[in-house]
Amino acid sequence: MTRAASTIVGLVPVALVVVAEAAWISVVGGLLQEFAFREPVLEIPAIAAFVALGIVSARLLGRRLDRRWPAIALVIIFAAGIVGWLASPAARTALGDGVGPAIAAHPGGWMAGLAVLRGFAYARLPLVEGTVARLLGLGVPGLAIGAIVGGAIGEPYRGQFLAGALSASIVFIVAATLALALIRLTAIGSDGGFDWRRNPAWLGLTVGLIVVAIVAAVPLSVVAGTAIEAVFAIALVPMLIIGLLTGLDRTVRRVLGLLLAAGVIVFIVVRIFAGNPTSPNPPPGVAAGQGRPSVADQLMAVSLGGLLLIAAIIAILVLVAVWMQRTQPPAADLVNESRTIDRGEGEVPAPRRRRRFGRRPEPADAAAAYVALVHDLDGSPDVRRAAAETPAEHAARLRADGRAALSLDLLAADYALARYGGIGLPAREDRRAILRWRMLRRRLPKPKPDEV
Repeated sequence: MTRAASTIVGLVPVALVVVAEAAWISVVGGLLQEFAFREPVLEIPAIAAFVALGIVSARLLGRRLDRRWPAIALVIIFAAGIVGWLASPAARTALGDGVGPAIAAHPGGWMAGLAVLRGFAYARLPLVEGTVARLLGLGVPGLAIGAIVGGAIGEPYRGQFLAGALSASIVFIVAATLALALIRLTAIGSDGGFDWRRNPAWLGLTVGLIVVAIVAAVPLSVVAGTAIEAVFAIALVPMLIIGLLTGLDRTVRRVLGLLLAAGVIVFIVVRIFAGNPTSPNPPPGVAAGQGRPSVADQLMAVSLGGLLLIAAIIAILVLVAVWMQRTQPPAADLVNESRTIDRGEGEVPAPRRRRRFGRRPEPADAAAAYVALVHDLDGSPDVRRAAAETPAEHAARLRADGRAALSLDLLAADYALARYGGIGLPAREDRRAILRWRMLRRRLPKPKPDEV
């Protein structure tokens, strides 16, 4: 892939952040329009253009203007707000009545200035992970609060605002999450030696799936509440029964099973031999339906029934707690047992003989690469492997001290799989291990920057 194509693909996180910023700003602008009893004018594409304008202007003018940049930036923000405000035909028409009525006709247009201001935060590339993480962490509760506040306005503006806020919230969450994931992949790839920007097909497939998810999420959100309530109502009682039974031992489960079977048999016998009861005829002089209980009697019956149900639940919980305490723990082993950990000092193979001029042959596989690295580090007391350290402990110590990255952990894992697990590693993994050995043998013996 050419450098220009790689640069374009690398701008995908920036484009996603622009869309996320435009999404939440559109919700704020829509909320202002709802309070003014006006329909929103600036949608996500228009606001995204203002965010992009803020990024471009900050990159092109920020360093050149130096100290004059804050004043120029304030002028750009104010100009963008005026452009967004006058984008509404109602605002332009109301200018004849004065500035106040014109501002009231389109208050959400001033969010264009906010969009330019937010674009200034992404002028430096590559993007900082913390900035995007704060955007996602603060944006989600902020959108929820905006939806709650917007629900206080009457129809028809409330329905329009909530529909737009739902779509914007989905776009915001998806775009911000994907941008944060790509930024973290870039940071991990710089240490691991891979770059997602070299695989545009994967990126296109991911973005395509995200677009399909956004398109499908909006109509599915209409029926999601009903579906969740139905599934929860159906599965609640079986889950409670299964959870109660799994917490009991075998004897209690057997007793409950026998009681349940006896109850079913009694019910069947009563239904067979009791016959169908006939409703008694009302006494003479009393109309049909007058013998029904009053509302007060029904409320009293429901209250007593609820109290009895609560008492039954408490009794069941108490019995479960008592039965669980009666469960005998497994018998302790009466044999005195002492355990030790074999650190494997004696299993490290002896170093190979050096050839002439003191040069050791390169390792042929992952296990030999790790053993060669251990011998290479013997001359450095601060990074060499101690006698009581396992390969994993050695790698974790150097990584915690900032001397080694994830490469030493991977090399130690390859050694453990091949040496102790008896697993044959593929040839490509052996080649990666040898490359890690070459890099680590040069990097680890060097002192830390703060020790020089």
